Amino acid sequence: MAKEKTFMEESTAPGTGAAFDYQFYYFIYRLLNMKKGQSIGLEIRDDVHSELDNDVQLLFQVKHTIQTKADGAPITLAELDSDLWKTLYNWARVISDPKAGRKGTDDQINFVKKTEFHLVSNKSQSKLNIFLGLVTAYRQYPSPQAFDALREHTQELAQSTQDEKIKTYIDFVLTLDTTVLREYFKRVFFQLEETEIIQKIKDALEDKFVPPEDVNSVYERLCSVIRDDNYIAIIAGELTSISFTDFRDRYRRIISESARKSLSFLRSDPPLPKDLLGQRFIQQLVAIEDISPTDVELITQMSTYKVRMARNLEVWVHGGEVVSDEVDDLHRDVTLRWRNRHRKAFRKCTEDDINEEAQRIVDAMRDETYQLGDDQLSTEQSNGELYILSEDDVIGWHRDWETL
Repeated sequence: MAKEKTFMEESTAPGTGAAFDYQFYYFIYRLLNMKKGQSIGLEIRDDVHSELDNDVQLLFQVKHTIQTKADGAPITLAELDSDLWKTLYNWARVISDPKAGRKGTDDQINFVKKTEFHLVSNKSQSKLNIFLGLVTAYRQYPSPQAFDALREHTQELAQSTQDEKIKTYIDFVLTLDTTVLREYFKRVFFQLEETEIIQKIKDALEDKFVPPEDVNSVYERLCSVIRDDNYIAIIAGELTSISFTDFRDRYRRIISESARKSLSFLRSDPPLPKDLLGQRFIQQLVAIEDISPTDVELITQMSTYKVRMARNLEVWVHGGEVVSDEVDDLHRDVTLRWRNRHRKAFRKCTEDDINEEAQRIVDAMRDETYQLGDDQLSTEQSNGELYILSEDDVIGWHRDWETL
């Protein structure tokens, strides 16, 4: 004999929390798939609704069950399922709502023609649900014969049910004017077996270039922030739809920051040129007496900075850590800084002071660090950038560096 439930057990609904969460997660999923010009709302016009940029709205009734079949899958959506008929009833009430100015048939038709009605559920689909099959067939091929078959079957369902509440729901749907009912049934969609809604959110985040290793943390933070914002808006009586622009402006940092990481650091050094002294940038530094041609250790160190930075740039661009135009911007910025210093230093420089002024330029620029995209380069990397440009004859230190 089954154990009788206590009052506390009877008064709590374990599936209620899951249903609210399911609705919220579907809202997040729709937000992440929103296009420019669209907006999404939660618990405003329906459980979830979407306004498209062509003056069409999508209403979503989101239903969740914790009941399962023997195989562990959610139960099927039956023909006389309360979720099904309460949803269709609610939409029929919305369509014919006189308080919204839709008492007349023409107004109801105009509303329906600009609306899609979507029932979303984790319940399983069943081939035994003839009603769903007839709705789908009519939506795909809206012939008079298909509509008659659908309405006739709906009337049979109303007559066959022993549940007075469901009968009331069905009867009200059938009270809609025939022309309205035709348009209504054309625009009813069923999205069943939506069981992996959390994974679909995570897949959508990955589609927005969130690295796989960061998807879980971004998902948790995004859901938490939107849930808090939504609660605060409800308390303040300011709950409104979120437009594409709103969503982008308010939450993009959560998504974009996941892709912002410190640049990877090259652990192994690429091979150095065999002729270190023959490098153009070394010859320029020797020419201004910044280094001695016999200082092998210093020449090796500077050469290492150059080849390491060159390799870093290659790896960063190839790996998507930076974009090639950001590298171009770096080169342009450093070159401009050099040009300004070089012109200033040699504007009135005498022959005897050339090397001293050149050394001042290179010393000052070695002390600077440069920006690559959103990242600040280290001193070593910034020095490496100087030596790359000097090696490529883009910049030089001597007054007459181009002819040396």
